[in-house]
Amino acid sequence: MKVTFWGARGSIPSPMTTVELREKLKQALLGAVSVDLTDHHAVERYIEQLPQRISSTAGGNTTCVELRVGGNLFILDCGSGMRSLGNRLLQGTFGKGQGEAHIFISHTHWDHIQGFPFFIPAYVPGNKLIFHSPFPDLHNRLADQQREVYYPVSLEYMRSHLAFEVVDPNETLNINGVEVKLILLSHPGGAYAYRFSYGGQVVVFASDGEYHRMDNESTTRYVEFFRDADLLIFDAQYRFEQVIDERRDWGHSTPKMGAELAFRARVKRLALTHHDPVSTDDVLWDAVAEAYNYLAFRSRGTGMNPQCEVILAQEGTTVDLSGE
Repeated sequence: MKVTFWGARGSIPSPMTTVELREKLKQALLGAVSVDLTDHHAVERYIEQLPQRISSTAGGNTTCVELRVGGNLFILDCGSGMRSLGNRLLQGTFGKGQGEAHIFISHTHWDHIQGFPFFIPAYVPGNKLIFHSPFPDLHNRLADQQREVYYPVSLEYMRSHLAFEVVDPNETLNINGVEVKLILLSHPGGAYAYRFSYGGQVVVFASDGEYHRMDNESTTRYVEFFRDADLLIFDAQYRFEQVIDERRDWGHSTPKMGAELAFRARVKRLALTHHDPVSTDDVLWDAVAEAYNYLAFRSRGTGMNPQCEVILAQEGTTVDLSGE
């Protein structure tokens, strides 16, 4: 299994500002006093050893995740990051009209579907795009955002073969040997998490979910759904004080809640995603540290090591589980 993040932002695309970029440049240059900036290799080595909060960015595109498993291409949500994924896919079979992808939709809030009109492989005859979701009217929802009052090109203009398969949340799918399960999350309008299992490995995609109560009784169904995942992709948009106060019922979670559920479920890797559009890279890396610290605290006195790795979902980064 190989996972690549093409969009990890929540709510609305939020590209890095010039002010934020200049701050990163300043921090990098302040540490480069002893580096020969005329030596390209020396500069490259220096960049490689910089902290990630300086040398990289989470990106500004909304949710889109590529999952490669068992020779299949699964696309998880169609946020604005889908445009970049489409451009990459055109370099292969999708550029020849011979591509096939299975697309899983968590829900149809705009930040999770807004990239589809810009997904160029959908316009190439011969490509096959199979949508899987519990929403029986998904075709209409996608068509609505491409009505001429919102977008100049209708869904019907797309020349690829679009198929829409309605999924029963109570049933397990089997797609070319990949087992797929669903669970309903607490989110306005309803959203679903997906669990993908193949060859003894598990990836869970749980974007856009709120956990009002964290006691065992209230969270058992989620813990069991996340159980022993090699990678849990988790909505950590807000801080804890936000979800219990001014952003309660907005349908999102926190790094600490993700760490707690990952700890109980014995998850191997926790990827924090659906980043708040107002959060800078510094804020997001602080969230990773917060989750790590919570895991260390949670394991204290239990005889267990906090073996769960915490990852910041960043555009263009890949988590490769195939070698494990």
